[in-house]
Amino acid sequence: MRKLSVNLLKIVALPAMLLTFSALLEQALADVGPWVKGANSQARLLAAGAPDAGTYRAGIEIELKSGAHTYWRDPGDAGVPPRISFEGSGNLKSATLRFPAPSRIDEGGLTVYGFRNNLILPIEVVPLDASKPVQLSVQFTYAACQKICIPAELTGEMDLSPKAAPSAETRRLADAIALLPTPATAPSLGVTAKPIEQAGKIAWHVDLQRGFFDFFVEGPEGWSFDAKAEKSGFKLVADGKPQGWNGPVSVLLTLKGAADVEVTFDLPIP
Repeated sequence: MRKLSVNLLKIVALPAMLLTFSALLEQALADVGPWVKGANSQARLLAAGAPDAGTYRAGIEIELKSGAHTYWRDPGDAGVPPRISFEGSGNLKSATLRFPAPSRIDEGGLTVYGFRNNLILPIEVVPLDASKPVQLSVQFTYAACQKICIPAELTGEMDLSPKAAPSAETRRLADAIALLPTPATAPSLGVTAKPIEQAGKIAWHVDLQRGFFDFFVEGPEGWSFDAKAEKSGFKLVADGKPQGWNGPVSVLLTLKGAADVEVTFDLPIP
């Protein structure tokens, strides 16, 4: 009689175990979107579960074929910058795609800015109503290049719930966030810029008190910059200023070093 009771308990417990496994599997699938394949790459959406301090942590994971690269938000001398849209999302106040600092890549004699390795681009998602889920809709276009550059597109949706359990992707997204440049101020870095002569172009010598081995510059629309390391600091050259521009130009500097940083800085116009 006792043996029969034990077997009955096992039979009763089995459906509950299957339901628990099913719920866990459903949660795991909700945190990772399907791979969308391109010619030189594949990409998918990730999510980290419940929000952290009011912000959901999501991301786009890109796997590149051996020898392929993709571009940073500023592609450099050539290439197509990635584009993202969150149109069609529900209960969304804001969503911001973030990038780690890029590397310089030779592309047929031109220098482009991008990534050769697989990467995760974090997305910071803020809901309109924190008590309700966010229906995140993503349309992401990018280029993956080997001998030729081929455009790729990731379209997907995810429900981000304030009651979601921690995701298996939480650690990977946290690691990706840790690679992002941290905000800094010009005084804390000792950033100064002095105009210099450069054969018909506007140029500056930029000094930094802290050591960095590479330097990327983004300016307002109409401005294009090139930065090169020198024995002391960096040389920054602009192709020219937009017609009618007077006064300083505000630029975003991304600096690579032991810890990458971003700083907004006003360049004086000679």
